[in-house]
Amino acid sequence: MRLLAALAAFLLAPATLPVGAFALRPPESLVRFIVRDNRGGFVGETREVSGTVVVRQGEGGYVAEVAAQVDARTIRTGVALRDAQMRSPGYLHTAAHPFITFSGTALAPAAAPPQFPALLRGQLTVRGVTREVEVPLNVTVQGNTYTAEGALVVRFTDFGLPVPRFLFFVAEDAVHITLQVRLHPREPSS
Repeated sequence: MRLLAALAAFLLAPATLPVGAFALRPPESLVRFIVRDNRGGFVGETREVSGTVVVRQGEGGYVAEVAAQVDARTIRTGVALRDAQMRSPGYLHTAAHPFITFSGTALAPAAAPPQFPALLRGQLTVRGVTREVEVPLNVTVQGNTYTAEGALVVRFTDFGLPVPRFLFFVAEDAVHITLQVRLHPREPSS
């Protein structure tokens, strides 16, 4: 009877999440964007995603402080001419602004199971222009490792970027972004 009671208590106890400092390391994460146009659109992506996340238990749940960056110089669309245009001073200007950055906070429930939703809020900076964004996430915990998937939509014009046009190709202003990230416990500095 005691064994049954102990098992029930274990199964009904709130799940705890790994806390501490975690790292995003290339190439384990992926950021992909889709730009639709009157000819079908195009996709760009990179695995050069890095950063740190510090998870702590707070009142009513867990809080994760996120600082991440994407190396904009490594985004590929599959067309060299388009990639060069995207990196040019007229668009991302990667010579002056090599990184797209994010800084913010994610909140998760106190009794988080191995899979749970979280909301990431913070500041996205593209080519020196910063905007507030929200990213709904689906988070999975395996041991002491986190994986998260999310999506958001931003607009070229919100970041002072022109909407891409070339001859009869005219893109939409919306950029659909998806992310898949993997976090490992951060190793102490030597």
